[in-house]
Amino acid sequence: MAAAFRIGLIGLGHVGSAFAARLKQDAGRIAQAAGRPIVLESVAVARATGRTAPAPLEDAGALVRRPGLDAVVELMGGMEPAHTYLYEALQAGKQVITANKQVVASSGPDLARLGPLRFEAAVASAIPVVEVLAATLASDRIASVTGILNGTTNVILEAMAGGGSYAVALADAQARGYAEADPSADVEGHDPAAKLTILAMLAFGKRIDPDRVERRGIGELDGAQLRDARERGAAIKLVASARDGEGDQVLADVRPRLVPLADPLARVAGPANGIAIAAGYAGHLYLEGPGAGPDAAASAVLADVIRSAREVPAFGGLRLAALAGAPAVSIVPLGSASPYPAAS
Repeated sequence: MAAAFRIGLIGLGHVGSAFAARLKQDAGRIAQAAGRPIVLESVAVARATGRTAPAPLEDAGALVRRPGLDAVVELMGGMEPAHTYLYEALQAGKQVITANKQVVASSGPDLARLGPLRFEAAVASAIPVVEVLAATLASDRIASVTGILNGTTNVILEAMAGGGSYAVALADAQARGYAEADPSADVEGHDPAAKLTILAMLAFGKRIDPDRVERRGIGELDGAQLRDARERGAAIKLVASARDGEGDQVLADVRPRLVPLADPLARVAGPANGIAIAAGYAGHLYLEGPGAGPDAAASAVLADVIRSAREVPAFGGLRLAALAGAPAVSIVPLGSASPYPAAS
């Protein structure tokens, strides 16, 4: 078997802990898949005092420059200092694996031109949509990408449809660990907008500024609207949609929409995600699966680590690297009629 593939991990929260646990529990299976052992050499956390870790603790700044380290896995989240660590790791010649949707949406192209950048876990967790768009459909003509990309709002809307108020549904989602103490990124649409930005850049080959994607959250909806929609044969979902436009233009937005009950997206339940892709040659494809949860995210991270160890090209990163230095294109909201009628 080939020499061990040595990695460093930044972030030991829910996802980081699940990832480290998988490395230990399934070491033999992972080594077989990767063609060599995967060794966790070092871990960096925000507050190291009193912490136990699955590998020696180290300052993140030192970790990304550690000699002999093959890859850095970043699972801390947020723009900074995560962006700086990713930049420094790539500059130091490391491969980088991240689940950070904010950094990839905003700076992915510029980081990817520095070296191998992998980010399957940044969108839809365990669903391999990055690989599908960047590799499987790389030569196809993608017309549109439409999906439910935020499990938190899906959980809240389902609770409201069952009779709960927005406030009660949100509090319950927070108690169950689906929503953060500050849920604004989810309920105001920032989270799905970042994920949609990544998918649209991969699908259409155009640079997109996530801040230009129009967002309408779920805060103005009430239970009566959701129940009325159900009686009329539709489910209200927070839908993220993007369609390729003419020239330097992309049509995209995130907003609550009335999805017909016969549509697969209407049946996406709980924290799951669903993504519909319209391709010129492959036709209409639909992907659905766990869109949240530590184990699901860790699965996607591990898949990227195995690809790194196998020296498989970072197809998603290569796709984004081609956009480095390009200006962001114009973003036009899809509006109230397409792909489904607006609910607010």
